[in-house]
Amino acid sequence: MKTRSLNILPPTLLLALSALFSRFLGVVRDHLLAKTFGATAGEGIYNLDTYYAAFRIPDMLYNLLILGAVSAAFIPIFTQYKKEHELKKAWEFASAMLHLMLLGILVLAGLAYVFAPQLATIVASGFEAESFDQTVKLMRIMLLSPILFTFSSVLISIQDSFKAFFYRSIAPLFYNLGIIGGIVYFGAQFGVVGVTWGVIIGALLQLLIQLPALKQVHYKHVWLIGHKRQDVKEAFRLMIPRVLGLSLTQLALIINTLIASFLATGSITIFYLADNLQALPMGMIGISFAITSFATLSELASESDMEPFAEEIKRVMGLVLFLIIPATIGMLVLRHQIIDVVLTYGQFTKNDAFLTASVLGFLLISLFAQSLIPLLSRGFYAFHNTKTPLFSGFISVLIMIAGSVFLALRLDMGIAGIAIAFTVGHIVYFLLLFILLQKKVGQGLINWASALKIVIISTIMGSAVQIAKISAPFPEKILSQFAHLIAYTLVGLVVYFALAAFLGMSQFKTLWKHVRRLK
Repeated sequence: MKTRSLNILPPTLLLALSALFSRFLGVVRDHLLAKTFGATAGEGIYNLDTYYAAFRIPDMLYNLLILGAVSAAFIPIFTQYKKEHELKKAWEFASAMLHLMLLGILVLAGLAYVFAPQLATIVASGFEAESFDQTVKLMRIMLLSPILFTFSSVLISIQDSFKAFFYRSIAPLFYNLGIIGGIVYFGAQFGVVGVTWGVIIGALLQLLIQLPALKQVHYKHVWLIGHKRQDVKEAFRLMIPRVLGLSLTQLALIINTLIASFLATGSITIFYLADNLQALPMGMIGISFAITSFATLSELASESDMEPFAEEIKRVMGLVLFLIIPATIGMLVLRHQIIDVVLTYGQFTKNDAFLTASVLGFLLISLFAQSLIPLLSRGFYAFHNTKTPLFSGFISVLIMIAGSVFLALRLDMGIAGIAIAFTVGHIVYFLLLFILLQKKVGQGLINWASALKIVIISTIMGSAVQIAKISAPFPEKILSQFAHLIAYTLVGLVVYFALAAFLGMSQFKTLWKHVRRLK
């Protein structure tokens, strides 16, 4: 089991590097959006709040119908067929799921197009008439994206089942390149409408770049609907709790967007920009490890002995914490400098930057929880159990919604109140998943002594970065700011990994061994 577990590190590194480049492009994208439109200065076709609000409904359709099926149901069933060397059944199952999901998303996207004004009321009731109409227009364009993402998601899940990660790892790069192209070439002339068409171009590029993977995995398409197949019924049975869980998450996002539409102009944009920044380490670390470990966890879950499964979860959790905790502290210490370098240009004001830094600080507190939730959820999915993550997500979402209403509106904390509720909800979500999965496998899932060491050396690292900031104050010019930010980061990296090496931490040894193999 040990050898099989260690095999996830090279593909995880591939996905992490891809996520790094993708998130870097995401930072470039957000930089251009902030520079071109600002958070609070844009009006009419240049109101960035309308762009983010319009994104909510198409994103919800994709997450509910497609992402729920793929993440919870497709891979365990497809992997089981592959493990039993029944590839004919596997391709029939894959084709049937693709056809059914496409039919479903086409019907829902069509209905959403017709009822776009009513749906826009759900997320943008607080907008002025012009901004509301703009939201409806953008939403109708964006409804093309979940159709394209449906194709991409099935291709990605097939590649994950074969542990073939190259094409799926580079696909997000092209998605962000499409959006950047929309900002650069269409943004100034057409406003956020041009950016929205960039989203569609990016979604199409993300699909096209994955087509060579079909040959790599020897894909065989079968023309059938397959709605009466037992495996398809099983997939949809597993999907229902996952869809319900995602619907709760999407409901929380929609309500938060609705609440923010009644707050100061730019609140929606500020939350999205802060969330995108904190998603950089989560995408690189938490999501990458969860994706590459899922197929292995699905295999281990089918065995009678739970110890290998528990050890794999414990090992991967240790690696995630080893990387995400110092990333969190580093970003907390440098959040103002990061925002100055990335966002504070053109239409994005110093006040916008201060508000974004405050929101980012609150979101980062739950970064460890957000990074471990994908892994723990997949731990349950590997057992074909989607109900436990649903229950945990339900409690989490209730806390988020109630907290957002109370803090943002009742206590008049604005967008910071929504960020606090978001953080508390995710920490509770993590704790429930962790406790219940630990109970299921009957073994501890975390090395507490190792976790304490990580916290201690991360705190020392954060102090070293703070000293570096005091010793070399942040300048005003952009190139000097960027150089200083790199220098602060390097100080943190050197201090953290030097301390980890000195203490002989197993996570450092594991990562270092695989890094050396790349030479």
